[in-house]
Amino acid sequence: MRRVVGVTFLAVIGGAGAVGAQTAPAAVPDAPRSSLLAEAPDLVSAAVAAGLRQDAVCRGKQQDQQTDQSPDRPSRRACDGCPPRSVGKALLEATFIVNGMAEAANLIRGQVTSHITPKTWWANMKQGWVWDLDEFAVNQIGHPYQGNAYFNSGRANGLSFYESAAVAAFGSGTWEYFGETNYASLNDLINTTLGGAALGEMFHRAGWLVRNTHATGGRRRWSEIGATALDPMTGLNRFLTGDASRVTDKPADFVPMSLNGIFSVGALWRGDNTHAVKSAAEPFLEMDLLYGDAWTGRSRTPYEAFAVRLMFGGGAGFSEARVRGRLLGQPFGGERGQFLVVQAYDYQANDAYHYGAQAFNAQVAWTAGRTSGTYVWLSGWGGLTVLGAVDSLPVDLNTRPTETEPPSSDGPGQGIAEGPRDYDYGPGASLGGFVNLMHGPRTLLGFTYDGRHLYSLSGVRANHFLQRARLDLSVPIHRKLGIGVASEYFSRWTAYQDPNHTVKRYHYPQFRVYFTWSVS
Repeated sequence: MRRVVGVTFLAVIGGAGAVGAQTAPAAVPDAPRSSLLAEAPDLVSAAVAAGLRQDAVCRGKQQDQQTDQSPDRPSRRACDGCPPRSVGKALLEATFIVNGMAEAANLIRGQVTSHITPKTWWANMKQGWVWDLDEFAVNQIGHPYQGNAYFNSGRANGLSFYESAAVAAFGSGTWEYFGETNYASLNDLINTTLGGAALGEMFHRAGWLVRNTHATGGRRRWSEIGATALDPMTGLNRFLTGDASRVTDKPADFVPMSLNGIFSVGALWRGDNTHAVKSAAEPFLEMDLLYGDAWTGRSRTPYEAFAVRLMFGGGAGFSEARVRGRLLGQPFGGERGQFLVVQAYDYQANDAYHYGAQAFNAQVAWTAGRTSGTYVWLSGWGGLTVLGAVDSLPVDLNTRPTETEPPSSDGPGQGIAEGPRDYDYGPGASLGGFVNLMHGPRTLLGFTYDGRHLYSLSGVRANHFLQRARLDLSVPIHRKLGIGVASEYFSRWTAYQDPNHTVKRYHYPQFRVYFTWSVS
């Protein structure tokens, strides 16, 4: 069963879509386990007993190996299954392999920005940092994904999470100044570095889930190929160094305590400023996956527990991607409470707004009133948005404008825009919380609120305040199958810095019905 969950988890991380559920596992009586995504409505996070025993054995073996190292083990390895540590190799791979492949791809696609020369390098260095005009998806998905390759150039060479984040910043900086003719973009540097760390660690750990380091022959080879598809830089290094055929235990840090998820499929109806709810239903597929247990124990290992949400449909082909990775966890109150520091990556595209952000949150969770398996689970969070992006609304419109036509084929190239840009950039803050009525590991009734503020530094000068509230009722039908209904409310409040100090408000009610299927 654990292998089935792992395969499902990896398939979704690689490109499926999802919203799941907030639940808590019954394995720990005093503290729930659930997704870091507080919005998720009914996630079953019960750890698999057999998997836990296997994890304990693996961790114990590696602790023995660390205390009794064999003479022939390379000294640069932190453990027998870990990659050799090399800072120089990590920087070289980020610079020449990742940037080289990106440059080759741009040349093949005929992008004008790929025609680099020493003259363009010097021009970029003289100009300094600017805000670029690229398309929303390119900046909020494409650059974080490229940052994931920089980041994993570090992880593939034995560097820590934070050291690899520095490699991502180095790789992004070299690309911005020397990889294209566009002036160096500040928003690209931030999105590539922070988004690259979030997506990179997620893909790196996903690769270790699919990699079978005890197997040999064809079974081993295919597991390494599958892991390489998720984390190309680590896979490439393992094939080059021979680690792809060495029989070892997995590094203990990459063996999660549990793997859990919930899949939701259904239909939603959304309204706008002029309609309460539209009659046309929009199908959606949502998934919410949890790696590890974020709600118990003390942790200082980044992404030892993280959650992924992906969603298709419901207003856009690809409408949501979220990653919440725990950087720090500290229990309090006799294990009933948990304090966390979380890194957040967001991408949302729906009728209400298009939003993307790199952020850090502080979060507190607490359980109360356990009687007969029923209790209340509540949490609150707030934090800093380092850089957020939200689509711009012209001051003279009362409804969100329709999508603009794509650029013509004779433009500067795919994803490259010449302006004006139709979204704003700036820092901000976020706050939110949830209250769930639980019975064992299942959420019966849940309410979630999420508020975001963004101050525009580039684009339409305005303050944006986005709100999202959701009330869920979920009923189990049979074993892992359930049914749910949800009422949601999106709100957008924009205060323009124009001479008239114009304020615009937009609201988008939403209703959904869905079936759920939990895996663990």
